[in-house]
Amino acid sequence: MKICNYLFYFFLITTISCSEKNNTDVGESIQNVIEKFPQLKTTKKTFGNDYKLTKSVKNGEFDFEIQLFSEPDSIKGKQEIIVFINSKKECYSIPFFSNKYKDYWQFPFDKEIKNVKKVNSTFSNELNSVLNKLTKDEKSKKELLEYKIINELLFSVLNCRNLEERDSILVYKTIFPNSDIPNENHDESFIRLRKNYELMKKEWHHVKYQTNYNCYLDKKNARIYQLNYNTQTKLKVKSYRQDWGFTPLSL
Repeated sequence: MKICNYLFYFFLITTISCSEKNNTDVGESIQNVIEKFPQLKTTKKTFGNDYKLTKSVKNGEFDFEIQLFSEPDSIKGKQEIIVFINSKKECYSIPFFSNKYKDYWQFPFDKEIKNVKKVNSTFSNELNSVLNKLTKDEKSKKELLEYKIINELLFSVLNCRNLEERDSILVYKTIFPNSDIPNENHDESFIRLRKNYELMKKEWHHVKYQTNYNCYLDKKNARIYQLNYNTQTKLKVKSYRQDWGFTPLSL
């Protein structure tokens, strides 16, 4: 009986220690990406960070986890960070900026906002860097693991919707107001949406004779992601902005 108790307490202490270490590693990873990309620090504090865990998805089959951290809702133009954790509990974080950082998302038919500091990186580059780190020791199943990671990110973490040709009206007739960017002309914004649609339509089927559509609507962030897996070196991600700069009138 005593042996069983010892084993129980040993298992409990080991589990708690591993959990605390993992939390520390995640915190360090977030702090490192904040230091690399100071635009993530909306509150301008010198020490610590205000990012809180809002969603966590674990894939049991391939033993990886994706966590989404966000600044408080009370912060206008809050930013987010995505943390990837592999089977070895190694943590890698990337910025998940709002739409005002247009150079990061490389939106087509768009102009960067004055006085918004450039990120000097892109979502596509940061995501590919993480995928390379997560799959570096998985040569035999690298492609499958990448696919699983992207699939969990799009559907489980970001709650995206796969768009098809029948969703065309949803693409160029639906616009999301955004008070975090300067006011934009309403009609010109719909012209941009139509141009977005015409461009993404050209690469819906990224592989010849492929019938699947490669565009995903992230309604919460007013973006569409178009993924092209038909590249030799890395995944190509195009992002389309589906919002409209609008400041509500206050009485």
